Amino acid sequence: MTVLPFLIVAAVAGTASLLVRGRRGWSTAFAVAGLGLMIASAASIGPTAGIRIGGAILAPSDWLRLYALLGSIVGLLLVAVDASAMHEPDVPGMVVLGLGAAVLALALPDPGIAVVAATAGGLAGILVAAPVGAAARAAFVGVRELRALAIAGALAIVATAWLARPLGDLIAVPAVFGLAYLAFAIAVAIRFGAIPFHLWAARVADAAPGVALPLLMAWGPAAFAAVALVWIDQSVAPLALPLGNERSLIAAIGAVSVVLGIVAALIQDDLEHVVGYTITADAGFVVLALAGFDPAVWEPSRTWILVFVVGRSAFAAWAVAIHGGFGSRRLPELAGWARRAPFLALALMVIAVAAIGWPGLIAWQARSALAHFALPDALASLVSAAPLVSAVVYARILWIGLRPAGSAVRDGRSERPGWPSPWPRRPMVGRGRTERLLERSAHAFGGLLDILWTLPGAARLNRMPLASLAVLALAGLAFAVSGGGLGVPEAARAVPLIGELGPVAEPTPSQSPTPSSSIAPETTPAITFEPIGGSPLPTPPSPTPPSPTPPSPTASG
Repeated sequence: MTVLPFLIVAAVAGTASLLVRGRRGWSTAFAVAGLGLMIASAASIGPTAGIRIGGAILAPSDWLRLYALLGSIVGLLLVAVDASAMHEPDVPGMVVLGLGAAVLALALPDPGIAVVAATAGGLAGILVAAPVGAAARAAFVGVRELRALAIAGALAIVATAWLARPLGDLIAVPAVFGLAYLAFAIAVAIRFGAIPFHLWAARVADAAPGVALPLLMAWGPAAFAAVALVWIDQSVAPLALPLGNERSLIAAIGAVSVVLGIVAALIQDDLEHVVGYTITADAGFVVLALAGFDPAVWEPSRTWILVFVVGRSAFAAWAVAIHGGFGSRRLPELAGWARRAPFLALALMVIAVAAIGWPGLIAWQARSALAHFALPDALASLVSAAPLVSAVVYARILWIGLRPAGSAVRDGRSERPGWPSPWPRRPMVGRGRTERLLERSAHAFGGLLDILWTLPGAARLNRMPLASLAVLALAGLAFAVSGGGLGVPEAARAVPLIGELGPVAEPTPSQSPTPSSSIAPETTPAITFEPIGGSPLPTPPSPTPPSPTPPSPTASG
C-alpha cells in the first residue's frame, strides 16, 4: 500500500479534531479514531509502493514506514495520557496533523518541496503554544515559535533552491556551497532548539502543554533533519569541497548541545524544563550527523532519530502524568510521588535505561558512531559518554519520589484503582429451575448495563492508573526501540530507490546495502535514481574514464 491513505486519514482526522475542539470529548474521539487508522495504514505501507500525484511522487521506504508506525502508536498513547491527566485543548488534533506533515515531508523525494512540507507541519504547533486563557503569554510564546520556525524554514528553502539552480556560474565560487550547507544545518539546529538557539525552545517548554513537546521539539524537527541529511548527501557531499570550517562549526553546535543540555537538565526544578533540555541534549547527536559526510553515517543517524523521538516522548508523557496526578510539575513540591505512583516510578527507570543504554546496545552504538564521525576521537569518546551523566537527572527525580510525601502528593491522586459506586446486589427470588435461570440471565444483563453506565465515572476516578499504564507502555516501547527491536536496524540500513517510472525494489546484490562514498568522480556523474525523502543515499554512479583536463565539480542528484 502507498503512503497516501495514511496522509488522507491524518488530514481528515486532524482537521475534524480541531474543528470540534470546543467539545473535548469529540475532539479526542476523532483523534483516537484517526490514530488507530493511521497505525493500520502505516503497518501496510510497502517500501516499493510509490505513487505519482501530478508532477510529484510520494515514495515510501522501510524507514519511513517504521517512523509512521511508531509515530502513530506514540501519538495514540500521548493522546491517552493527555485525556487521562490534563486534557489540553487542541493537542489531539495537532498531534495527528503534525505526524501527517512529517510523514509527507519524508515521502517527498525533492528536498525543496519536503522542506516546505516540514515547515508547514510545524505551524500546527503554534496552536498549543500556551495554555488557554493566557492570551498575552500565548501571543508572546506563539510569536517566538513562529519566528524560529520561519527563520529555519527560510534558511532551508533558500539553501535547497540555491543549489537546485544550474551550477555553472557557481563553480567558480566554492564558498557558495559551504554557505548553503551551513544555512541548512543551522536551520536544523534552530528547529531542534539546539544550543545556542535554545531560547525559543525554553519558552515553549515553559508554556506549551507537556504532551505537545515531543511533536514540537522531536518528531517534527527529526523529519526536518532527515530531509537535511538527504539533501547534504545529494547536493553537497559529492562535491568533495574543503568544508572543514563549516563542518567544525556544526559539530561544535552538536557537541555543545549534548553537554550543556545535560547540565541544564541537572539544575532544573521544573519537570517540563527537564524534559525540554534532555530533548536538546539528545538532538545534539542529530546535529552531529549533519557534520559527518561519510556515507556510513546514514545507518546510525536513522537509528538514533527513532531512539530519540520515542524515548523523549515517553519522558514527556511521564512528566504530564505526574503533573496531572499531583497538580504540580516542580520537583521540590513532588516529594513522595513514587510512593503513591509505583507504576510511574517503574516507567521512569525504564525510560532512563532506554535513554542512557550501555556499550553494545543499539542506541549506544548509534550515538557513539555519530560522535566519532563528526569529532576527533578523544572528544568523540567524551561526548558519546556524556549521557551517562544524565543518570543523575533520573536518580534525583527518583530520590525525591522516595522521600516522605509532601502536601501536593498527599492531596493528589493515587494509582490505586477504584469504582465510583458499590456493586448492586440482586437477591434471587425464583424457586423453580427455569425461573432461576431466567433470573440469572436478567441479573447478568442488568449488571452489564450497570457497568456500562458507570464506565465514564470509573474512567474519571481512575485517571491516574490509566495514565500510568499508558506511560508504562510508552516506556516499554522506548526500551524496545533502544535495543534494536521492531526492525529498527534493518529499516535504518535499507536503501530503497525510485526510478523514472516509479519505485523499485531493494538494490541488486551487487550494490552495497549502505550508501557508497560521497566523493565526486572525475566526471559529471549520471545518476538515474533519486533518494527518497528521509531515506539513504543514491546509488553510486558508474565511473567513467578520466578526461584529459580536470573538469569542474558538479552536484549529484
